Amino acid sequence: MNPDKGKGIVFLGIGFELVAMCLGGHYLGEFIDAHYGWKAVASTYLVLVLLIAWFLHLFYLLRKFEKDDENDKPGSPGPKP
Repeated sequence: MNPDKGKGIVFLGIGFELVAMCLGGHYLGEFIDAHYGWKAVASTYLVLVLLIAWFLHLFYLLRKFEKDDENDKPGSPGPKP
């Protein structure tokens, strides 16, 4: 498999991950809101926290791919510690 295709598949998976996290946070938040009698407090905070976690994961993957690209350049000394 072409390494560039693997990176594309990873970023496609990240899109599905975002949708799943938002929907999961929403439905779990609705369940918590109904249980405690809150009005969309838990669902709002869960979606925001999961969205922040998703952005952190995205930045982590972008940095990882950036380091991989630096190591793949011709004349690079190899992996950096």
